[in-house]
Amino acid sequence: MAPSKRRKTSAASQPASGNASSGVRTRRSTSAPGDLPDDPDADLDAEPEELMCPITRTMFRDPVFVVDSGHTYERSAILSHFERNGAKDPLTRRALSSTKVMTLWSMRNVVQAWLDKHPSVTPDGWDSRELLEPSKDDGTRTFDDEGDAGVLRTWRAMCPELQERWSEDEQPEVWDGVFTENGRVVELLLDEFGLTGALPAEIGRLSALRQLDLEHNQLTSVPAEIGQLASLTRLNLEDNQLTSVPAEIGQLTSLRELYLNRNQLTSVPADIGQLMSLEVLSLNDNKLTSVPAEIGQLTLLDELDLGGNQLTSVPAEIWQLTDLKGLYLNGNQLTSVPAEIGQFTLLTELWLDGNQLTSMPAEIGQLTSLERLHLHENQLTSVPAEIWQLTSLTKLKLGVNRLTSVPAEIGQLTDLEELHLGGNQLTSVPAEIGQLTSLRELWLGNNQLTSVPAEIGQLTLLRKFDLGGNQLTSLPAEMGQLTALTGLVLQHNQLTSVPAEIWQLTSLREFNVGDNELTSVPAEIGQLTSLQELFLFNNDLTSLPAEIGQLTALTRLWLDGNQLTSLPAEIGQLTSLTVLNLRHNYLTSLPAEFGQLTSLERLGLGGNNLTSVPAVLRELRAAGCYVGLDASVGVDE
Repeated sequence: MAPSKRRKTSAASQPASGNASSGVRTRRSTSAPGDLPDDPDADLDAEPEELMCPITRTMFRDPVFVVDSGHTYERSAILSHFERNGAKDPLTRRALSSTKVMTLWSMRNVVQAWLDKHPSVTPDGWDSRELLEPSKDDGTRTFDDEGDAGVLRTWRAMCPELQERWSEDEQPEVWDGVFTENGRVVELLLDEFGLTGALPAEIGRLSALRQLDLEHNQLTSVPAEIGQLASLTRLNLEDNQLTSVPAEIGQLTSLRELYLNRNQLTSVPADIGQLMSLEVLSLNDNKLTSVPAEIGQLTLLDELDLGGNQLTSVPAEIWQLTDLKGLYLNGNQLTSVPAEIGQFTLLTELWLDGNQLTSMPAEIGQLTSLERLHLHENQLTSVPAEIWQLTSLTKLKLGVNRLTSVPAEIGQLTDLEELHLGGNQLTSVPAEIGQLTSLRELWLGNNQLTSVPAEIGQLTLLRKFDLGGNQLTSLPAEMGQLTALTGLVLQHNQLTSVPAEIWQLTSLREFNVGDNELTSVPAEIGQLTSLQELFLFNNDLTSLPAEIGQLTALTRLWLDGNQLTSLPAEIGQLTSLTVLNLRHNYLTSLPAEFGQLTSLERLGLGGNNLTSVPAVLRELRAAGCYVGLDASVGVDE
């Protein structure tokens, strides 16, 4: 028998080393993959390009194709590539969802046919002329020998976003967001990692995982294998793009916290009722039109958030969750609340705002532990008298309803710190409001109030007070006793003046008295040295006192829509100003001291009687300040 011939091995035919994908060269042939060369007498030294592995550059001996990409490689070469580089195709460098390979029998047949036609040739790199028996290794990698670290490496290889955050040169236990104990991954905190697409099924093998936080990503699906995480106590999938969750989520019987809010869920599997250890369930801001009655089986629930959906009702079984401390049903389409709500005697927080409620049941008075009650943005014309018996309340929001009165009994809520009654049809408030001496915030804006009781002065802890958008022509002098006030809104009333005592409120940081009928501002305004924002727009002011220059903490000053003909030079002392609006006045000139306002970002001067402005405005513009001027106004040289 004649000895077989061997082709000389060139450098190009050596197996790739290091990162296999970096050494891959692709040659295209006019022959379809698997076809034999047309010339049966082709040069024996020229092994056909289409029969060569793009990694090793030698003829296929155990050819396989990658299921996810369809590309063909030598089995040992592609599996070695996966071991070194993860689940990426060598030709495209695209991340693969699977490293599975399958024997390509058609290619084996073509190689065997070539060998039969060239009986005296042993392909380069082969130690004999026989094809290898197809290996049983199909490329599926469980990494059992690597444990949890192998699972994370597999996930990294499949996910470009993780490749940016997790260095291949580091051990998984030091990767960002990975926390381990005794070699097992117990916490994955991958919020805001930019993750997209499907959560891989491999996640189900992290059997020691106790906490999985994946919020603020763009995940579109969760695999059924998540049900294998038997140790999981917290699962946070908030703010993704999930349209459903698998029924297997019901197998997470150790789960205590489940956050699925801010997704695109249209339904929730009934299996969620099997999570008997669950204490927190958050489903708010989805597209739910109903929730399963099985939620009523979650008897350990402490907090249930169903807000921001499209619910017109909730299952009767929910009212059996008598351990609830927080119930959030806001932003739905509820038209009524059943009397059974009175069973929630442990409830401390109840949000029903943003629905279509026209009434509330008297049984709400049984919620004696309630501290925060949100009923704003409904269609309530009254509330049951029993509400005024909820003496544990610290926050009561009744704004934007259709209330025409508030009873004297409101004075019983002496623990109240926030009271919101704005946006109703109130013409008065009772003197008993002065008994709410714990109040820090009081919102009475956008009603029809014509007066404010003098007892308001007893609210000495008040920090924010909104009376804007009413019909007030005067204010009680007792408001000067509100020395803790930091924000006072009197906008859009009919005030021609404010009590002298107002100028004693030296803690004020925001004072809005715009859109009234003020004709002057007293020199005492200079005492408000903590002011950061002052709104005096749309009044009848003809001048400003020089003392305004003492308000050196001011950052925003609105004086537009008045009758000012000049400004005091002292305005140049307001060196912290970033916004100054002087539009639509009668100014004929500006003081040279304007050049000192070097912090200005916006300056409105349009609609005045100016013919020119100081040259310093050029410098302000050059520094990045927007200066709004009429087109006819020139800038001095």
